[in-house]
Amino acid sequence: MQELSIISYDLRKCSRTEKSSIQRAINGYVDYSFNQKYKYKRKGIIEEIPNIYLNNGVIIVISKDKSKITNILKKNKAKIKIINLSSKKPILH
Repeated sequence: MQELSIISYDLRKCSRTEKSSIQRAINGYVDYSFNQKYKYKRKGIIEEIPNIYLNNGVIIVISKDKSKITNILKKNKAKIKIINLSSKKPILH
């Protein structure tokens, strides 16, 4: 049996800089240097943990990994809802 968490977050009340930092931390971004001569891919949390990205602001993760995402969201004052569930078949690896 696999323990999962559905994390839903709302960024409507966050400032523009908070929204940007949340999206960069979760999804990652491309960093350009030296007048865009060099590109560096900065990984986000989504690339490190198994997940299912359902929609904008809705992610399914394994319950033990939910704290990684919720810490970033709480630090940047996003509104969070978490639903815990369990699955008989493993969905995430």
